[in-house]
Amino acid sequence: MKKGFLVLLFALLAILPVFSQVLQPRICGNAEDQAALLPQLRQNKIVMEAMRASAESRGEIKYVPIHFHLVGDADGNGKHKEIKILEQLCALNAAYLPVGIQFYLSEHPTNGLFDKSINNENVYNNQNNSLLMNLRRHKNAVNVFVVNEPVSGNSNPPGVITLAYYQTQQDWIVSRKTETNGGQPNSTLPHEMGHLFSLPHTFFGYESNPFDAADTNWPVAPVVAPNGGGVTTERQDATNCATSADEICDTPPDYNFGLIASNCNNYVGGAKDPLGVQVDPMENNYMGYFGNCATYAFTQDQMDIINADLNNADRNYLDNTFVSIATEINTPSDLLISPASAATVPYYNNVLLEWQAVPGATHYLIDIDIISTFGTQYAQTFIETSTSKLITTLAANKTYYWRVKPFNYLVGCAAFKSRNLKTPNTSLSTNNIEGLSAWQLSPNPVNGDIANLSIFAEEGFDAVVRVTDAVGRTVSMLQNVVFPQGGSNFELRTDGLPNGLYFVSLESGNCRNVRKMSILR
Repeated sequence: MKKGFLVLLFALLAILPVFSQVLQPRICGNAEDQAALLPQLRQNKIVMEAMRASAESRGEIKYVPIHFHLVGDADGNGKHKEIKILEQLCALNAAYLPVGIQFYLSEHPTNGLFDKSINNENVYNNQNNSLLMNLRRHKNAVNVFVVNEPVSGNSNPPGVITLAYYQTQQDWIVSRKTETNGGQPNSTLPHEMGHLFSLPHTFFGYESNPFDAADTNWPVAPVVAPNGGGVTTERQDATNCATSADEICDTPPDYNFGLIASNCNNYVGGAKDPLGVQVDPMENNYMGYFGNCATYAFTQDQMDIINADLNNADRNYLDNTFVSIATEINTPSDLLISPASAATVPYYNNVLLEWQAVPGATHYLIDIDIISTFGTQYAQTFIETSTSKLITTLAANKTYYWRVKPFNYLVGCAAFKSRNLKTPNTSLSTNNIEGLSAWQLSPNPVNGDIANLSIFAEEGFDAVVRVTDAVGRTVSMLQNVVFPQGGSNFELRTDGLPNGLYFVSLESGNCRNVRKMSILR
């Protein structure tokens, strides 16, 4: 029997039925759950030895598709920020680079680069709606559902918070929002990904019973681990390493010392293995429970088992056709073009943000908000493949902060650049001109010195034809242009205008119709 402080500890903890992590002290499944990994693990160990014999365990980087589901509540609120997902991708790839694996964002054929289609309490605050999760899953990628509260199956007592878990039957990962970011040390998602690739805990058999001075026969550990299932306790000399605990021979014995440790310092608790030899665990192993280590690592055997699992036919559903266009993206200091820093834009409801194209980037993430930390309910996020974004949803007479982060499917680490702008009280009117039924600007982009305006009018009217640049400056203006009833064409000269984005407006009285025009010669 445990003494008083451990009785209190386990009164506050629940043993979870799948591979999950909880806030310190944390637990992640019981011995039966870990045992479910053993058949695949043992098969992977055989493949690992064959790969080593044929020198196939090393070589080129293997790319693994991953798809993040940003889940909201019933009203669509609370979804995690895309910028945090990009930071998490960066941290996950740093963890798995020594393994020879890199994860890349895989677009869902329906739901896009990030799935934001799930607005459901029974996914957001628990995962009882597995039917909906199955309907939204990406069939050719590792699925990670980012939620408010992961609930892995058992009812947790008050105060116990699950951080993440791997669901073996569904082969997906569920992670708490607060754990899905690039913050360091970053071990939660790499840990759960390790379970996906068949790695058990390093302390298999001691999930709910860490061995310490409160145990009978202390300091000598029992021959059979306390969590049932006949799991034997691993010896320090590794003489039974292939059949005990995690069955991985280069992970030293660990009897779940990390569960009750307050830090990642070297273990000095004094526990001995069943032969009476002092135990020396690997505190910073990704598959252990020591928290807040400066760095974490996999052993060589663990890395080779992960690669063997990836080569297994069961993983054929993962798309392996990805080719990276760049493995690094450097954000230029002058990334942002317009509006200028602290500039007042011409109209509050027609704000054009522009930035440079960045080598290696396929996408740009744009955040805009009324505070520089981009955390209010008014924050807006956009993902663009071009180098501009027209925003029509800002309020009048406010200061806004905006930032741009270049990224591609593989690289989420590039820095963002930010500025602020001010909106005036002036709006860009889009009231239709009386008599004008339709008009078109072609070609667009303009590749020569003339753009053609095709006008269709129910009644004749006269108007000002104005061209303004991206910051609202008038660069050309023709007054009293007469457009007759019916169809007509008007040639708009663009010679002298450099490449870029412009606005062409027809203005008649208090009414204005506007089209965006690009010049690209």
